[in-house]
Parts: sequence; C-alpha cells; structure tokens
Amino acid sequence: MSCTEKFPPHLFELIKTSKYVHVATCSKDCIPTVSLMNYIYVPVDKSYRKGEDVNNKDSIVFATLTNTEKYRNICDNPKVSLLFHDWITAKNLSVRKHSLSQSSTPDNNGETQEHPSKLLNLLQELNQAELFQMSANLRGSASVINPFSDESKYYKDLLLKVNPDAHIFIQHNDTVIVKVQIESAKVSDTENNTRVYN
Repeated sequence: MSCTEKFPPHLFELIKTSKYVHVATCSKDCIPTVSLMNYIYVPVDKSYRKGEDVNNKDSIVFATLTNTEKYRNICDNPKVSLLFHDWITAKNLSVRKHSLSQSSTPDNNGETQEHPSKLLNLLQELNQAELFQMSANLRGSASVINPFSDESKYYKDLLLKVNPDAHIFIQHNDTVIVKVQIESAKVSDTENNTRVYN
C-alpha cells in the first residue's frame, strides 16, 4: 500500500491546492538549498504511465532550469524534502490554485478566462479567511524526465494547465521536468501534534 493511501483528507487538500512548495535538496558535499516552486500533485492514476509504475507511488512534479543548484543537487543526490504550509485558507482564496480537475477552461474564443487582480481578491477575502494550522513535510526520490520525451511534454502540459501564470518559465528551452515519488510524510500542527505516514 502506498503511503498516500493513508493520508487524511485535510493533508490531500493541502497538497492538491497549495500554490507553492518548498523543495529542499542537498549536494553530494552535504550543502543544502531550498527553493520555492510551482508544482502539481499527480496521483498514480493520472501519471504518464497510468499505473504501470512498479513503485505505485503518487508524485509531485515541478520544472527547473538546468543551470540551477537545485538541478545539480538532484542529479547528484535524488533524495528531496518537500514542505507544504498554507498560512491562510479560504475555499476560493485567490492565491490558491486549482487542482487538475478544477483548472480554468477556455472561453468560446479558445482563450483561458483570467481572474480579477489576485492582490485585490486576496485583500477582499483576507478577513473571511482562517488560519491553517498544519504543515506537511514529504520526502521522496526525484528523477529528471528526458526533456525530449512524450512524458516530459505530458507533465509540462499538466503544469501549464494548473500554473498558467508560470508559462514563461515552464516553456523555457533549458527547463526540465522533475518527478518526485512520495515515500513518506510527516504532519505537524500548532499544538505540537505530529503524525508520520510511511
């Protein structure tokens, strides 16, 4: 059984709807670095291989440039740590993104409909938001997808669908797709309760 099958609904909600994830990597010389990244959560049944993966693990997918410290670290040491934490939540808060099943749809002209100013919406909705008191640290093994493969195109398309505001970065010529298979999770709350999922 995959560890994600044991995740409670509130943890899935955090992973599926957070706008960014903090990605921690470490060089072969044990020098750590942390990056804030756009990402998508990909369950096994939506992966490129659609269940053919012998490890049967859900994944976090993001794009990175090949000239970054993060990329070099992943090539040298594929073990990564991912931190998810939403300081504010509201069901329709503008800084949150849509999941793959909730992303915006094109209008009759084929153009994706844009939301009003995110900052304005955030300020208007802030008073209605509640503090979210949980953070999750996921650990996994990262692999770089061949940038010329159909698999890379598949995940880039998913990233663009969920993160259209990052299109310049995702479609850059020197960007590669990184897929992190989730191996474990540790969830903590503001009352110092911690739970581990393996």
